[in-house]
Amino acid sequence: MEPSNTDEHFGSNSFHQWQPENIIQVNQQYILLISEQISNDNNCKFRQAVLRIFNHILASIDNEGKVSINARELSKNLGVHYDTITKCIKYLRVINVIQTEKNFGVTF
Repeated sequence: MEPSNTDEHFGSNSFHQWQPENIIQVNQQYILLISEQISNDNNCKFRQAVLRIFNHILASIDNEGKVSINARELSKNLGVHYDTITKCIKYLRVINVIQTEKNFGVTF
């Protein structure tokens, strides 16, 4: 059964909450290249978790290109064991996707 109006479509509430001043530009080509690298890298033991963390970080970026979240918060938010999260963050640092700061923030 088709919805009767466009407000009932999946994601429409998110679209209506969108505000132009909250835009961060990210080169789509790099996102695809990074996702492909993660998906095809035999050295990446937790590919699905790494991709979920990568997406979570992208969605959480502020106007300065930073994310204020630590491994414990990611573990709780994503339902992934803390040790797995730390290994995934380490992997993202090794492939130069993120840089972590001393206060556990993440920067692209």
